Amino acid sequence: MTFSEQIVYAMFKPAKYKEILKLKKRRAVLFVVVLMLVLGIVRFVVPTASIIAGFGGFESLFSNKISALEYSDGKLSIEQPFIMNFSGINVMIDTSVETITDDMLERDGTYFAIGSKQLRCVVVADEPLYELAPINLNELLPEGFNNAMMLELIPGIYLYMVIYFLILCVGFFIKYGFLALIFSLTANGMNKMMELRLSFGEVFMICFYGQTFGIILSNFTAAIVGYIPMFISLIGIFISIHMITSAILHIKGIKEV
Repeated sequence: MTFSEQIVYAMFKPAKYKEILKLKKRRAVLFVVVLMLVLGIVRFVVPTASIIAGFGGFESLFSNKISALEYSDGKLSIEQPFIMNFSGINVMIDTSVETITDDMLERDGTYFAIGSKQLRCVVVADEPLYELAPINLNELLPEGFNNAMMLELIPGIYLYMVIYFLILCVGFFIKYGFLALIFSLTANGMNKMMELRLSFGEVFMICFYGQTFGIILSNFTAAIVGYIPMFISLIGIFISIHMITSAILHIKGIKEV
């Protein structure tokens, strides 16, 4: 069985799960790893790469789009105010004031608002403001910080993105592994009742495979619209239950009704 067949069977053919379970354990591990990496790419890498390409890369951003900037004598100064939107996240630099005021936040979204002395992290939703405690710039920036020093941060920014990507993939595994465990509690009852003699590990993998279509549906939808609608989540759950139940019935030799 090829890896592509393994994916197609997991998504659409519960009758083939009995064959999938006969594969070596490393094939099951590889399936899980690849699926989690795909989710990370769809949910983080693609939209992030699109945003970075939109402003021409960090080197262009720090060198050309952000005008001359310097932190000295306890104050940040910039030649021209700067604001840029990254998929609802607004980075705003205006050193004409020590702290960016609420009336300077023009629209709903998340703001990293930098004045000459403070950084504010604010979420604007209609009228309410949700804000973390302001951070004094003297706690963040060294004396003499400027555009050239921003360029030196680029490798660290990309390293952070790689680490975040890996953490995100691990988070997906924990999330869907936990859901597979919940499904397994019921599916293992069917296993015992039908005397299938499947190990709990095999039942768990049936439940993990059974989620594949729902996982892909939910996360690709989130990548397109920015969130997972409730009805999509419900459809994913119902499909997962159907795939798991059908797989167990086929293993027993009962054709799906």
